[in-house]
Amino acid sequence: MKIHHIAPHFHPERGGVEWNVLGLGRYLVDRGHEVVVHTSSRGIRGETFPAIGTIDGIAIRRYRPTIHLGYYATVFRPDVRGADIVHLHGYGFLTNDRAARGLHRTIPFVYSLHHGVSQPPPSLAAALKWKVYYALQGRATLRRAAAIISGSVPDRDWLASRGFPLNRVHVVPTGLDPTAFRPGSPERARSRFRLDRYILFLGRLHREKSPDHLVRAAADLDDWRGSLVFVGPDGGMRNSLETQASALGLRDRVVFTGEVDEETKRDLLAGATCLVLPSFYEAQGIVILEAWAQGIPVVASRVGGVPHLVSDDVDALLFAWSDVAALSRAVRRIIENPTGAAAMGRAGHAKASSKFTWEILGPRVETIYEAAVRS
Repeated sequence: MKIHHIAPHFHPERGGVEWNVLGLGRYLVDRGHEVVVHTSSRGIRGETFPAIGTIDGIAIRRYRPTIHLGYYATVFRPDVRGADIVHLHGYGFLTNDRAARGLHRTIPFVYSLHHGVSQPPPSLAAALKWKVYYALQGRATLRRAAAIISGSVPDRDWLASRGFPLNRVHVVPTGLDPTAFRPGSPERARSRFRLDRYILFLGRLHREKSPDHLVRAAADLDDWRGSLVFVGPDGGMRNSLETQASALGLRDRVVFTGEVDEETKRDLLAGATCLVLPSFYEAQGIVILEAWAQGIPVVASRVGGVPHLVSDDVDALLFAWSDVAALSRAVRRIIENPTGAAAMGRAGHAKASSKFTWEILGPRVETIYEAAVRS
């Protein structure tokens, strides 16, 4: 089957959408499918990538955007002629809306939402923008899709409440590549970043990820002398986090690594006391799976798809978003009970390896493709 994907950004960019498309693409190539990814030639930071590329058997075609106002507010003109099916990635991505109008009744397409349509808007302005987008573009694109793939149950329920038939909506989370389970080296991470004990944050330093909540929670752990390690690109909060840490007397215990390669990420995960995900919203929480793949426990906010992914008090500890005192108590519990924390890590590893690999999830996507083509 000739399977074409359309995504806002792709390799070498990193992020939830990018990893989903790459992991699924690798699986499909291994299954003998022809896979092409259409994406923007303009990188997230403004750099320009070559028009033609390839990675692991996946063909990459990049296009100069005619409109570029942000990650999703980007329009380019992908050429998907010859495709048996097209897979659109990212609700709200304007290129998908344009492509859906052209594909309607010519080439079947499926639509992966990724970041979550059920996400509560962070502001009144965002609420208005999302409402207008849904009325003018989003609803029509969703209705034109042969199938919709959501990463979590809340998104499926949101669509059902708006009249979308459940037989067209499929919950398929992002899976893990086999490389995610390669054991990381705690010793290498500690040596490279001069660490001893540490708690890990993995993601963009952005207000929707709430990294400042972790800094405030760490200030309550006054008898614990470990470090906070923030791994990921700056989404506009690094300076304020540094100021906050200094004000709380934690500046010498906070480490910012920036983006790291996959091997280094596994090393940092393997050596961490726990991963903390204090986000305002997560459609799925792929970093939880990455932590589990390295056998470490997780503390996460009870938002979006997270409660449907984890089993509270079994493979993770959940807390109410913005309840910094509850976050601090959960982290303290991990620190003070290493035997229980190790058991949580083992339970998470068992769940990730048995339910969340592309070898398990990929066939479900293939089945969706096959049904869409037949229809």
